[in-house]
Amino acid sequence: MACLIGGLAWCVGSSGTHHLLYAPMDWQIRDAVMRDLALGPWPVGYVVGDAVWLLRAPLGYYMPAALAGRIGGLGVAQAALFVWTALGLALVLALLAALARQAGVRARWLVLVFLTFGGLDLLPNIWLDLTDGTGLASYWGRGGEWWARIFQYSGHVTLLLWVPNHALAAWIPALLLLRHARRPEFLRVVAVPLAAAAAWSPLGALGAGLMAGVVALSGGFWRAALIGPANWLGVALAVPLAWFLTAGSSEIPHAALVAQHGLGVLPRLALFLAIEFGVIAAATLLVLRSRLLESGLVMLALLPLYMFGPGNEMTMRTGMAPLAVLAVAAGCAVQLAAEWRRRLLAGLLLVAAVGQGMEASALSHAAWAPSRDCSLPEAAAQSVFNATNWSHYVVHWPEAALRRLIAPPVMRSIIPGAIGRCWP
Repeated sequence: MACLIGGLAWCVGSSGTHHLLYAPMDWQIRDAVMRDLALGPWPVGYVVGDAVWLLRAPLGYYMPAALAGRIGGLGVAQAALFVWTALGLALVLALLAALARQAGVRARWLVLVFLTFGGLDLLPNIWLDLTDGTGLASYWGRGGEWWARIFQYSGHVTLLLWVPNHALAAWIPALLLLRHARRPEFLRVVAVPLAAAAAWSPLGALGAGLMAGVVALSGGFWRAALIGPANWLGVALAVPLAWFLTAGSSEIPHAALVAQHGLGVLPRLALFLAIEFGVIAAATLLVLRSRLLESGLVMLALLPLYMFGPGNEMTMRTGMAPLAVLAVAAGCAVQLAAEWRRRLLAGLLLVAAVGQGMEASALSHAAWAPSRDCSLPEAAAQSVFNATNWSHYVVHWPEAALRRLIAPPVMRSIIPGAIGRCWP
């Protein structure tokens, strides 16, 4: 009951699910996806002038709420999305409580560290604000996760505000893996939650899946993983899902970091790695070690070397699962460490928490109501991200790879500008 109540309270911070508080701009697009799924038949297609599109995106997060909306309308869908997200957060809290018992630490301190976990973004943002002459007050309400400009490892407050659909799909498998990594019976079924997570966030599930592979191989559990019937069920679920999600994906921007920005980007990368996880990881490793933690840190060091998706989704999304593992490790280490190591790690975590508090200051802006009229193409055209290539949400139709996989989409004719403004 405490976890359920906590999940509902925590979900208030996911302001896009209720719009009673300010919602970050990503919710302009997410609200439109929910509207289109809730108010019409599936699959969803669009005709915009001479262009014909299919809604091809990770839709798992939206579907239960969209089904409720098909029955009760858009308001019911929005309420269902809030409850659905709160249930996911309650499950995260329950897993954290179980991990605290397992590690012999206090659950409330582990939960506090997890809720406020992030990098040391506060420090470069203070430096940039002072040197740019904008002043420290400019950080309030602005957010500062993009201080490195070309890559980001999002803190947990940022994830909840902007992308709970991605966060939950990475956090839950990562915490399950932390709890059960030494149990071969879990490795026999691990593909099922990973396949389910991929329907919400393919890259978020990828991060957890890579760590699960390391555990299976390094722990000698690979045979158990291979012979588990549930894992083959997970593969059977994942194949058509991957077929759907990768259709037309060659249009999504992608490139090696050095090829895109040259060797001059490497000093910035080194600073980014130190600020975002390296310093906290080093302090945590002084207290405890594990293969899962170490494999996650290697992954975090390598991910920025390849850029994929607008805003470099490869770094932001795939890094969520290993960062969740680091958050739990740091939350345990700060309670188990000897005096000076505890003070060092507690100080670093406090800086991270203050930085995440600054991210939460976005809630001080005025709330705005979601549009009940704007479909995805209209929202994309009016979004502050209107220059974005939306190939991670839609694909040209007909798409040869999908014609045998899905029913013909129900096309909706969109006349740009006919609705007027989507938001105040």
